[in-house]
Amino acid sequence: MLSTKTLCVARNNFRHSIEYKKFVRHLCSKTIDGRNATAVVFGGFGFRERQMTKHSSLYAKFNFNIVPILSSVKELTTPTVASTRAKTLAEKLQNINQPLVIHSISGSFWTMIYMFEYMDKDWREEKVKAIVFDSCPPMSDVYAFGGWMAFRIKRNFLKPYLSFPFYPYMYLCGITDKWRHQNHLKMFGKTSVIPRNASILFMHGRNDPVLNKDYLAKFIKDIKANQSPKVSVAEKQFERSRHAMSVIDYPEEYKRIHVDQLLSKVPEWSS
Repeated sequence: MLSTKTLCVARNNFRHSIEYKKFVRHLCSKTIDGRNATAVVFGGFGFRERQMTKHSSLYAKFNFNIVPILSSVKELTTPTVASTRAKTLAEKLQNINQPLVIHSISGSFWTMIYMFEYMDKDWREEKVKAIVFDSCPPMSDVYAFGGWMAFRIKRNFLKPYLSFPFYPYMYLCGITDKWRHQNHLKMFGKTSVIPRNASILFMHGRNDPVLNKDYLAKFIKDIKANQSPKVSVAEKQFERSRHAMSVIDYPEEYKRIHVDQLLSKVPEWSS
């Protein structure tokens, strides 16, 4: 009889084998059909085409129509700009008039919130089937910006020192206390614009320097309390993932969870 330790080693070896990876891809490709549905993929802070392609491929292989939204840091962090872009996007998606999965990454969260606000409420509740919160939401404070800068230069321990110079930047962008209050109302409780009939998946690194753990936990708790009981709300925390790079740091696990804990929860897409 094999020992528990031997079985664990064998299981882990299998999980990292080519056969396992082929099995996961085969299982995923058989169970999800995204034809006649649209995936909106919001790129995060500093995203380029390469990162967008990685995330868009999560949906392209299942035949979703892809709407990639690539943005500059200024476009993501200036409320008036984000609002204008989001209104145009909301109108575009309502004209497409297909079931939606929304994939928000990092600071694109705020643009997504504006987009939900501009959608017709009944249409939003009917058409938005699933949402991914990847490495978000960040708090709208200097520590989120400082954390992002620390991540960019690969010196997370410098976050406290890199944060305070962002006070004037945030002021010039229009991130004020009034805006924070308005944004809070759009995120939390009965005034939230988040579609309550959508299944939700949170994915993030355990020590993401951009995220405030208490703020994230509060948001997840609120989501669980207010989403329809008919949908799924799940969270995956990756032990050593970099900010907004879980799909690169944990590719097979990320893809498997994305299918098992999100896409397969939508009956229209799962067979």
